Amino acid sequence: MQRIRLFIVLLLAMCLALTVILPGMAQQGRLLSALLLNGDFEGNFNPYGSGYVAEYWVPYDYNLGASSPQFLRSTLYRHDGEASQQLWSDKMDWYAGIMQTTVLTSGGSGARIQAGKRYTVHVWVYSVYGGAGSALQNDKILKRVGIHPEGGTNPESPDIVWTPWHGQDKLWVQINAAVMATGGRLTVFIEAQDEESGGQDQFYIDGIWLEEEGAPPPTSTPTITPMPSDTPMPTPIPAIAVLRTIPVGQQPQGIGVLPRSDRFFVANRGENTISSLEGFFEWQETRLPSGGEHPSNVAIDAEECRMYVANTATDSVTVFNVCRNQQIASIDLGEGSAPDGIAVLTTSNTIYVANSAANSVAVIDGNSLVVDLSVPTGPRPAQIAINPQTNKVYVTNRGSLPASIGAVTVIDANTQTAFKIIELSAVDPVAEPGGVAVNPITNRVYVALASGQLVIIDGQSDKVIDAVPPPVASGLDAVAVNPASNSVFVSSTSGNMVFVYDADVERWSQTLTVGAGLYRGISVNPLTHHVLVSNPSDDTVTVIRDSGVYQPLKLFLPIVSKP
Repeated sequence: MQRIRLFIVLLLAMCLALTVILPGMAQQGRLLSALLLNGDFEGNFNPYGSGYVAEYWVPYDYNLGASSPQFLRSTLYRHDGEASQQLWSDKMDWYAGIMQTTVLTSGGSGARIQAGKRYTVHVWVYSVYGGAGSALQNDKILKRVGIHPEGGTNPESPDIVWTPWHGQDKLWVQINAAVMATGGRLTVFIEAQDEESGGQDQFYIDGIWLEEEGAPPPTSTPTITPMPSDTPMPTPIPAIAVLRTIPVGQQPQGIGVLPRSDRFFVANRGENTISSLEGFFEWQETRLPSGGEHPSNVAIDAEECRMYVANTATDSVTVFNVCRNQQIASIDLGEGSAPDGIAVLTTSNTIYVANSAANSVAVIDGNSLVVDLSVPTGPRPAQIAINPQTNKVYVTNRGSLPASIGAVTVIDANTQTAFKIIELSAVDPVAEPGGVAVNPITNRVYVALASGQLVIIDGQSDKVIDAVPPPVASGLDAVAVNPASNSVFVSSTSGNMVFVYDADVERWSQTLTVGAGLYRGISVNPLTHHVLVSNPSDDTVTVIRDSGVYQPLKLFLPIVSKP
C-alpha cells in the first residue's frame, strides 16, 4: 500500500513538473491569429444565399446533392464565444465547406507565413446527424481539415495536405492539420461530407487558430475579434463601397488578378511598366518593365503563374512568370496589329489577343508561345472575355468609323473559328461596344456600350436579352462581373463613376465615385471580394470591396480540352 501511495505521489509530482516545464504546444508556437481572420467566428457574417457565411471565409460546394446546404451563423452549438459557422440540410445529401487564404502580412505585428517553416491549424468541429433528438450515430457526417502549402484555392488540388476523416457525432472534436509552407501564404479548408442524409443533419465549425511550430511564445496577447452584440443575429455588413485609392504608374489601363494571393497587375500605358499590387490591409506596389511600348491590357493564367501583356505600340505580347517576376518571352503579332484586349483560356492554355488595327484575333499556343492562327472578326476588335464552361470567346468590335455600328464576335475555342456575329444595331445604331465580361456560373455575357447601355447576352443562345441604361446618363467603358456575388461593375466614360448592376434582381444597385480617366480596366477577385478600377488620368487605381449577397460558389472543372 505504501508503494502504491508513493507511486501516486511521484506521478502527481511529474505531472505538475511537466505542466510547468511544458505549458502546451499552443504556448510554444507563435500564434498567427492576425493572418487568419475571423477564426473565432465572433466577427461579421455576410449574407449568402438564404443564410450567412462568416466574413473572410469563402464557401464552396461539391454539388453532391440537388442543391447546396444552408450556411448559417449559429448560437445553438459553439465551442466558445457567442457564435459558430453552421452548415445544415434537411433530407438532402451534401459535401461542402469553407476556406480562407492567409493575408500577406498582419499589419502592425509583422507576422507572415514563411516558406520552409511548419505551421499547424487547429479547428473545433461538431456534428449532429438526424437532428437534435436523434440517437448517436458516428461516421455518418465525416469532417476533415486541409492546408494548401502555397495558398492555392482549389479544394480538389492534389497539393492540399488533408487530415484523416473524423466521424464523431454530437461531440466537439479538435482537428489539427500541419504542413510545411512552400510559399508566402497558406489556405485552410474545413469541409464535411454527408452522403446519406438522416434528416436535419448539421455541421458546426468554431475556434480556428494558426501557429508556427517551434517558434517562441508571443510577447503579447493575440488580438481577439471583437464580440458581437447580445442579439444573436449577423452583424450588418456595409454596402459595396470604395476602400481606398492607390498610386500606380502613368496612365493605368488594363488590370488582371492572381486570385489565390490577391495580387493585381496594372498596365501603365504612359510609362511602359506593370504595377504589381498585393496585400490585404497594407497594399504594396512594385513595378516591372512591360517589355514593350504602350501596354494596354494584361491577362493572368493562375495555373501556369503567367502574365500576358498586350503592347499596342510595338505589336507584341510579352510573357512573364509572375511567381518569379521575370519576363520569359516576347511574341511578335505582326506590324500594324495594335493589340488591345487579351484573355486566357486556362483549360487549353490558349491566349487570345484582339488585333484592333488588323480586324482579327491572334490565337497563341501557351506551350510553344507562338501564334497558331488569326481569326477574322468585325471592325476594330477591342476587348475579350471567355467562358471556360462553354468554351466560347466573346470579342467586342467597336465598328467602322464614323458610324461605329458595333457587334460581338463569338469564337468557338474548339475549332478556333468565328461562328456567330451578335449585331447590336438593333440595341443602338451607334453602339460602339467596349468592355465585355462573362459570368460562367449564370452563363450571362455583359457588354458596355459607349453610347450608354449595358447589353446582356444569354450565353446559351448568344442572343441579346436586355439592354439597360445606367442610373446616371453616361457612356459606358469597362465592365467586370463577380461570379461569387453576381454583381456587375461598369465604368462610365464621364463623371468618374462606377455603376453596380445587381444581376440577381436585374437592377442597378449603387453608383460609386472613382478617379478620373477613360479606357479603364476593372478586375475582380471573387475570393477576397476586391474590385480594382484603373483611373488613367489620375495615375491611380481605386479599391472597392464587393460585400453583396453571395451566391453559392460552385466548384466546376471544365471538361473541354485543347484539340
